Amino acid sequence: MPLERQRPDIQDDIKGVKSRTPAKGITTHPLVHGGRPCIEGTGIKVTDIVADQKVHALGPVEIAEHYEIELFMVEDALAYYAAHTDYIDADLEINNLNDIQLAEAQYGTRPDSLLSR
Repeated sequence: MPLERQRPDIQDDIKGVKSRTPAKGITTHPLVHGGRPCIEGTGIKVTDIVADQKVHALGPVEIAEHYEIELFMVEDALAYYAAHTDYIDADLEINNLNDIQLAEAQYGTRPDSLLSR
């Protein structure tokens, strides 16, 4: 009889830990996206909204359409960003550095030193 893959149920873990609401429409929870601020009721991080605005030059209406959320939710995320610019910009920079390191690591290829043994 083959083993059946089961998806872990983290709801029990999440229910035991309190979320915070640091600003209107924004929540944080230590078990969701590493405690990064998200739009309340979604898993959309504030950094995602800011990146779409800064990197992809999308306006609030386009961002709301892209994520299929209400415009006020995007506005709440941008207001949170305006009040916590240093924190969010640092998080974006870390994400950017991680992306660069992954690209440079060339995962999936074998180094020549392993092949010569």
